[in-house]
Amino acid sequence: MKNPITDNLNPEQHQAVTEDQTNCLALAGAGSGKTRVLVHRIAWLIQEQHLSPHNILSVTFTNKAAGEMRGRIEELLGHPQQSMWVGTFHGLAHRLLRLHWQAAGLPQEFQILDADDQLRLVKRIIRDLDLDEDKWQPKQAVWFINKNKENGKRPDDIDVVADYFAEMMRKIYSEYERICKQSGLVDFSELLLRSLELLQDNPDITEHYQHRFKHMLVDEFQDTNTLQYLWLQTLCSPQCHITAVGDDDQSIYSWRGAKIENLHRFCKDFAPVTTIRLEQNYRSTQTILNAAN
Repeated sequence: MKNPITDNLNPEQHQAVTEDQTNCLALAGAGSGKTRVLVHRIAWLIQEQHLSPHNILSVTFTNKAAGEMRGRIEELLGHPQQSMWVGTFHGLAHRLLRLHWQAAGLPQEFQILDADDQLRLVKRIIRDLDLDEDKWQPKQAVWFINKNKENGKRPDDIDVVADYFAEMMRKIYSEYERICKQSGLVDFSELLLRSLELLQDNPDITEHYQHRFKHMLVDEFQDTNTLQYLWLQTLCSPQCHITAVGDDDQSIYSWRGAKIENLHRFCKDFAPVTTIRLEQNYRSTQTILNAAN
C-alpha cells in the first residue's frame, strides 16, 4: 500500500523526514524541498510516530508560508490539525502573550503597533524632546530601538559611555518604552522580547510548554536573529527533538539582524545533530544552478 507521506521523497528527503534518533539539520538551497521536508516530517510524526499534534510547534517566517504549511499537512493527513502550533515567530509570541498577559506585565487588551504606528510614535517623541528631526532622524531611531530589542536589550542594558549619539538614542528608546507601557502598546520586536522575558521570569510557564512540545520544527533557520534563537532555545527541553531546515549560502534577513552563524551554533547547542544536505533541485535548470554555484 502506498504511503503518501514518504513514497514520493528522494533519499535525502526521506532521511530528513524519518530521522528519529537525534536532532536534525537539513541544509539546502531554494527549490530543493526544504519546506516539503518539514510538512512531510510533521505528517510522519503524527501518523507513523503517533505524536499528538498538541505536542508539535512549527515556526516559519511569513503568515502565508505558515498557512500553506498547515494546509499541506492537513491535506496529507486528511483532517484538520487544530491543536498544532504552526505560525511565525511573531504570531506564536503574540499567542503566548495573549494567554499569559498578566505574567507578562501587560493589560489584557494590549494593542499591536505596526511599523507605521511605531514611526509616528517615535516622531512624536523626537518633537516632544525638542530635537531636530534632520539630525535625529525618526527612521534611524526606530532602527536603533528594534535592533536593540532583537539583541535582547532594554534601554538600561545599552552602554553609552562617551557616546553622545547612543546616549540620545537611548533617551528616545527609554521614552518610547515609557509611553508603550503606559498605553498598553506592543511593537513587533517587543512581541518576541516580551515573550522571551515571560519564559525567563516564569519557570512554571516555561516548564509547561517544554513539557508540551515534544518536537519543534523551524523553517529558514539561517534567517533567525539572536532573539529568535534564544526563544527557541528556551522553549526546547532536553527531551524535545528539533528539526531545522535552512540554506547556509543565503540569509535574506541579514538587514534586520538575521545571524547565519545560528546554523553553526545549532550543531553545538543542540548536539547530537544529524546534518543532511538536500542536493536535488526541483525548480531550476542545471544552467541556472551552475551559474548560482
